[in-house]
Amino acid sequence: MSNIAKYCDGNFTDTTPDLTVSSGFYIGLGIIGNLIALILLVKQSTFHKWKVFYRLVLTLVCVDFAGIVIFGVIGMIESPYSGMNWIDEGPLCKTESVLIAFISLTNILIVTFIAVERFLALWHPYSYSSIKGHPLIMLSPLVILISTVALASLSLTIGHYEKIYPCNFCFINIYSSRFMDYVFAFIYVIIGLILATVSIVMNILVTIALSRGQRGYSRQRESRIYISSDRRDYCGMLFQIVAILGILGVCWMPLMIKMLLTMVASDTSEEDMKDSFLFFRLARWALVADPWVYVLLRREIIVNVCFFFKRQEHPRMTSSGDIAERRSLVTAPDRDHNRTSYGTI
Repeated sequence: MSNIAKYCDGNFTDTTPDLTVSSGFYIGLGIIGNLIALILLVKQSTFHKWKVFYRLVLTLVCVDFAGIVIFGVIGMIESPYSGMNWIDEGPLCKTESVLIAFISLTNILIVTFIAVERFLALWHPYSYSSIKGHPLIMLSPLVILISTVALASLSLTIGHYEKIYPCNFCFINIYSSRFMDYVFAFIYVIIGLILATVSIVMNILVTIALSRGQRGYSRQRESRIYISSDRRDYCGMLFQIVAILGILGVCWMPLMIKMLLTMVASDTSEEDMKDSFLFFRLARWALVADPWVYVLLRREIIVNVCFFFKRQEHPRMTSSGDIAERRSLVTAPDRDHNRTSYGTI
């Protein structure tokens, strides 16, 4: 029996249930953000025509939304207040652990795929334009889901899951000295670290390309274009890249590094368990932040929202007035067919 198992056997009844105000705020904010993002993606489908970027973002939003809802329900079931007796290696513990592994891997893999797509669009526009419509590329969300399901289910055969401090949820057993448990945990951590590193590097290269004004590829206009030199466009794109790097640097990289350090450590103290739990709590906020970064704070969304409220002030505005009003919310470079704006990359 590992240290964490011994700790939970003696302290589970004294742990604070995960039904706090902060948890309620997290679940509510996550459901609202992902639901609004999902509605906006569907309503704007005639505009983006479900190109690969938007398919990836849709998959990301759906997975994040499902993860928040499922973890909220499981958290209620696992709470001491529910009166249910859940144990290690039980169906509920295994289900929660597989779901956490699946959602975390899917999240970071989609984020990495989006970063690679942006890198190709800016640094290799000719190659990008030739492969963007390939069936395998268009089916990439399905490939990602199948791959992460297979990886998340791997521990059901080569390892096992266990309660994690503060003993009210289950995850990969990173404290075990058993060889097969170590193998699966190592696979999970290494894949996570590689994906997070690749995503960070790709986003940095995208930022460099934007700052240099390199030729890029506009998925909206299906043609080769120049990146807009308008400062507001550049600041908007830079804000999105910085937000993505922030999510990776705060939510995913610390967790993966901490898990790796815990695995190679000779012994694990209660303080180490508490530190690990802090990183788990930070990682789950990626599910809340994703829809805001990839959908809700994109420039075309903000422009449409401003246009909607302006239209409410003038309900009798004619169709020509609609067009003029919408154009007034878009900078001149955005109307130039040879340039692109925030959100097109």
